[in-house]
Amino acid sequence: MDDEKDNLTVFFSTFRRKYKVFLASSGQEGMAIMKNNDIQLVITDQRMPEMTGTAFLEKIIPDYPDCIRIILTGFSDIDAVIQAINKGGVYRYITKPWDREEMKIMIDNGLETYNLKQQNKRLFEELKEANLTLEKKVIDRTRKIDDQNREITNSIYYASKIQNALLPPKDELDRLLPSYFVLNKPRDIIGGDYYWLTHKENKLIAAVADCTGHGVPGSFMSILGITLLNEIVNKSVTLRADEVLNQLRVNIINSLHQSSKRNGTRDGMEIALCIFDFDNGMLQYAGAFRPLYLIRENQLHILDGDTMPIGIYDDEKTSFISKEIPFRKDDIVYLFTDGYVDQIGGINRKTFRTKYFRELLLEIHRSPMGDQKEILWNKFIEWKGEIEQIDDVLVLGMKL
Repeated sequence: MDDEKDNLTVFFSTFRRKYKVFLASSGQEGMAIMKNNDIQLVITDQRMPEMTGTAFLEKIIPDYPDCIRIILTGFSDIDAVIQAINKGGVYRYITKPWDREEMKIMIDNGLETYNLKQQNKRLFEELKEANLTLEKKVIDRTRKIDDQNREITNSIYYASKIQNALLPPKDELDRLLPSYFVLNKPRDIIGGDYYWLTHKENKLIAAVADCTGHGVPGSFMSILGITLLNEIVNKSVTLRADEVLNQLRVNIINSLHQSSKRNGTRDGMEIALCIFDFDNGMLQYAGAFRPLYLIRENQLHILDGDTMPIGIYDDEKTSFISKEIPFRKDDIVYLFTDGYVDQIGGINRKTFRTKYFRELLLEIHRSPMGDQKEILWNKFIEWKGEIEQIDDVLVLGMKL
């Protein structure tokens, strides 16, 4: 675009064989050409009567932002050049008279820049479309995963109802244990810790067990343990704590088809089991890794279990050992799994430890049993702070 027709003629004759050239002698003609053709590059003289080159380039920016803009100036007017660059978004400027080779290089570079812009634009649109497609897929898959998680969670909640139904119901506990508490907090919805109580021949049999694993695997083991304990006690002619554990171990090994081979399953459980003989005032206890705590007259007495599990073991023919002591009125017996003492927390992020658990029980044992449960749980929450619960927690307290 140039108001001097001779300049237009020279330009056209120079470049018409290399490019498709449109000529305009004014801004109005230039706007008409821009409207009716796909113009990739504009070269305009700066000094024109009706509309300056800068004004023209500035005017076409909104509708043709990708068009490459070059301005010609015949004067050493740096202000006009700066204005052209700032307002007209000029790609390059050339002073008159222009050199043919220099002009060709300028045009080729400008067209290459234009083509790169268009390619980037297409790539951006393709990427945008791909992102939308990917986002839709992610949304669909997320929805599908959410639906699956919801189904799984609902199934687990239903499984927890089944597991809880196998535990002694509250009215049965109230009948068998007038003064007690059960602190049962699985790490997940369902867990591998369980408590079990039953009554036979004026004897109360109570147990607390910690099965291998957490969540669903642990809950399967707990259901197996509860079922087998019911079967063993119902069939037993004479009740002895060691015999119950020996038979439970045999049944677990047989049920899980365990063998001494190294690649076989070694799932099992730790358990503390005690039998209260009310006719003779005797407490009989046997344990697999789990102890029994008895507090009497402000003193804590510890009955340790055997150091072998309920399940496959290198020396599973070794019998569990029963320990028998007389019990008195107001004795308090605690059975528990290791989830409470193993919880990480505190300022130094350490385990709660058995020592502090014993001190805490001695500190609170005079409180009503329901208050003891609340104190134990509040202390646990305080100890772990923001750290997640790492294991199932189960504590059973019984005041005789």
